[in-house]
Amino acid sequence: MKGDIRLLALLTDGYGTRGGIARYNQDLFGALADGGASALILPRLGDISGLTLPPGLEQAPSIFGRFRYFLRALWAGWRHRPFDVVFCGHIYMATLGWMVARMLGARFWLQAHGAEVNEAPGRLTRRAVEAADLVTVVSRATRRALLEWADLAPERVRVLPDTVRDTFVPGPPSEALRSKWSLGAGPILLTVGRLAGSERYKGHEQIFAALPALREKFPGLVHVVAGEGDDRARLEARALELVGDRNAVRFVGFVAEEALPDLYRTADLFVMPSANEGFGIVYLEAAACGLRVVGGVGGGSGDAIGEQIGMRVEPNDREALAQAIERLLFQGRINPEAIEPYRRKNFAITARRLLARLMAHPRRMKDAA
Repeated sequence: MKGDIRLLALLTDGYGTRGGIARYNQDLFGALADGGASALILPRLGDISGLTLPPGLEQAPSIFGRFRYFLRALWAGWRHRPFDVVFCGHIYMATLGWMVARMLGARFWLQAHGAEVNEAPGRLTRRAVEAADLVTVVSRATRRALLEWADLAPERVRVLPDTVRDTFVPGPPSEALRSKWSLGAGPILLTVGRLAGSERYKGHEQIFAALPALREKFPGLVHVVAGEGDDRARLEARALELVGDRNAVRFVGFVAEEALPDLYRTADLFVMPSANEGFGIVYLEAAACGLRVVGGVGGGSGDAIGEQIGMRVEPNDREALAQAIERLLFQGRINPEAIEPYRRKNFAITARRLLARLMAHPRRMKDAA
């Protein structure tokens, strides 16, 4: 890949914020920068105070307001031109990305993550999506959903799945965490994810409902719930209602990324029967630390959960969920080599190849005229 490729990145979540989309963007642009590309990042969210970005990357101050962001993107694109590629990190901003790419005469690269492509968008957004030179998606399920309504040649839609960072590796359980939360002998089930009312599809309540039967066979079983969000209080009440024992479910709040490996290593099984994950980076993180995982049928989690990693069940089938948990608890740890294809080295190689392929083909902006 040539070292003089310049990208203008229109992102919802940039450096200095957290969450799955932010991490994906950071991994992607870190990989491209390591390959010699440079980028000006315009985030809706992200504060880089105190952070050192990879060489070749510059991030402007975040602008959350839609109209102000629109004006800033147009101004920054024109002021700092030329750019070879305009990257748009979310379909909700596809129209803006398309406009900026046309203005600059640049190639248009669009990213899709999951739920946002399950239904066809409005006419203008759809037209912008179909004008993209390249669309990358995190899973095969997302690709199928997008191609159901978008008039795109299949070869222009490529899967670039999430990657797992090198800090997630097997290791001994953290006795400090066991003591801090009085977890006892276990076994310990773990779920990591936002506790948001908009993300109830992650399946916390389904796990709570399965716990009474499981605790009859595993009296010391504890479910550790990591994450914060506006649905936490309701979930705490539901856990008590469904399980009837305050000690059975431990809500531990937000856990910083640097502390997550110890949390995964301390658990015996990762459980998140989500019905609508775009991919599910937490499944890979857990597996990279040696955990088997139970996920839900639906969304793109099938790309993350292979047979060597765990099982997927119908999220609302309480009996199937309990059986899967019991079965995998007896199987012990996995071989971490199962997730080697998702390590950052392979992710970076694929990302750079996609950019090189994009640059090798003529711009398609004329197709949208």
